Amino acid sequence: MKVLFVSILRNADMYDCTNNGLSSRLQSSHLFFDCAREEAIKYCDEHNMDRERQFYLVPRRLWGEDHAYAEPLVKPEGKHQCFGGNFLYTSDSRMYRTGGVYQVPVPVHDRFESYEDHAALSV
Repeated sequence: MKVLFVSILRNADMYDCTNNGLSSRLQSSHLFFDCAREEAIKYCDEHNMDRERQFYLVPRRLWGEDHAYAEPLVKPEGKHQCFGGNFLYTSDSRMYRTGGVYQVPVPVHDRFESYEDHAALSV
């Protein structure tokens, strides 16, 4: 398991596009990768870290390219998620060796909506 301290990048002049997602409420956090989600949760519990305030890297390759993204370590159930407009970044060079050739900054998929929410916002 690997973990990095990361900063949240967001547009300071615009409104929140995450629908109150995790990245809209934090300035910094930790990003877990090269592990199972359960291992990261156990690590948080053992090291007195709030698991509700951490991110998990989801590796993804599309069209032969890296399209990894971060998401909250603990996700709400019964909702679908999408990109909320914010990114994770660190100057730590290990970010470039997170198990692949992941892009930096890493997009955060922390906007969660139920289908009813989506329908109401799409009117």
